[in-house]
Amino acid sequence: MLQNFKIYTKMMEVLLWLFPKVNTFPKKQRFILGQQIENTGLEILRLIIQANNEKDADRKLKYLEKMNTELEILRSLLQISQEIRFMNAKSLGYIIGQIDEVGRMIGGWAKGCR
Repeated sequence: MLQNFKIYTKMMEVLLWLFPKVNTFPKKQRFILGQQIENTGLEILRLIIQANNEKDADRKLKYLEKMNTELEILRSLLQISQEIRFMNAKSLGYIIGQIDEVGRMIGGWAKGCR
């Protein structure tokens, strides 16, 4: 069972919002930019599970640092999708807000590990 269930649940909400949005991208970009967005989101979820299962505090912090990096990559990919008009500004603002919340949760989790 995941101890940090709130962050897992929030990231699942982000993914469940992202997957249908990526399906609206033009076909060629769905398999290029869209796949990068999906893979990055799934990697963050994977890192949440790995960090949750890690007993060593230093290794757990490394997972949390990697999560922050992946969140930055995800934000950048989403910004690109908005710049090339695959996503409108309102959608981008909404999902960036959700991703920022995940980032704050990661920060709190990291603080508790130190």
